[in-house]
Amino acid sequence: MLSILRRIYNSIALLPTGIALFFALAAIGQILFSFEATAVPDFLDGIVIEQKSALQFIFAYIIGGIFTLTIFSYTMVMNVLNRSISNYSPRLIPLILAERHHQLILGFTSGTIIYSMIMSVACSGNGMDQFPPLGAFMGVLFSIFCVFLFIYFIHSVSQSIHINYILRKSFDRSFSNLEKWKETECLGYEHQETSDFKDWEVFKSSDCGYLQLPDIESLAALAENKECHISIEHLPGVFVLRNEILIRTSKSVKSKNHNFSKQVSIDARVPLELNETEIKHLVEVGIKAASPAINDPGTSLTAIDYITQLLILRNELKGYTSFSKNGKHFVHLPFLSTKELSEYCFTEMWNYMNEDPILIKSMKNAIHKLNLHGIDISHRILN
Repeated sequence: MLSILRRIYNSIALLPTGIALFFALAAIGQILFSFEATAVPDFLDGIVIEQKSALQFIFAYIIGGIFTLTIFSYTMVMNVLNRSISNYSPRLIPLILAERHHQLILGFTSGTIIYSMIMSVACSGNGMDQFPPLGAFMGVLFSIFCVFLFIYFIHSVSQSIHINYILRKSFDRSFSNLEKWKETECLGYEHQETSDFKDWEVFKSSDCGYLQLPDIESLAALAENKECHISIEHLPGVFVLRNEILIRTSKSVKSKNHNFSKQVSIDARVPLELNETEIKHLVEVGIKAASPAINDPGTSLTAIDYITQLLILRNELKGYTSFSKNGKHFVHLPFLSTKELSEYCFTEMWNYMNEDPILIKSMKNAIHKLNLHGIDISHRILN
């Protein structure tokens, strides 16, 4: 259930659907609770339209025009997605689709079309003797606002094409995830997990997929309530096989009202709430930009700089693997050290960038900076 709700929340369709539904309700409300034109103030008489032929023409014009804008707008979005996939990494798709202003524009334009369709059907039928006097004017206002949104959309899409903008967005999201994890670390303890699992209860995964970031606070509250220890066997973000051991508990916590899927979920998507995910995406972008097909070393240099900064910021984490609310009953969660993550990143980039002298120099400088900030890594590129 948690994975389904997360998928709905992260879907590009959620916000546009909600906005479009609001427009539909606004149109239906005007039709059901219509008022006479005489109730409109005198200074608004010029915008009152009640002739069916004029109304049908206006709404048909609005529907055709907004349809054209919508098709053109999202053809541009598809072109941006195709460019990002071809030139850099398909991992950037969720970052582009997550742009709320794109979803807002889609919802408003779709809502305007739905509003106009409902009004057009109402004024075309014979069952209505009285049509909302301001219905056409509201439709025209919505369409004018759609034109301004389209102008903004052109600006936004032209900006999102630039890889520097995309890399910055990826960096900002990773930084935000780091800040959120620092808040979770207030529950962290320096506590050694027991290795004797012989009598511990086992919970296995019911499906295969990527382990999402668990709800540590909820798990810590459960451990306190059940007076037991909880151990999550896998590192968040790794692929878990079906029927593989996912969770161990020091005593039985099975009950009719409890289900670990509320705190620990398996999903087909890679968890974007992990800052490691964004760092790996930046590594992929840097590697592909350095390939002969793309030949964009400038993007690779930018990716290396952002990766270096994120690793330095990540090194500020305490690296706790145990969390508790009462200091007695713990939740154990594996943690990938910044040193290991750094070695993975630079080993991966070295394998694909070791023939470019500028990129080699940049990686040497990056590793030197990491060493100065306490991330003691060594690599053969320093030799």
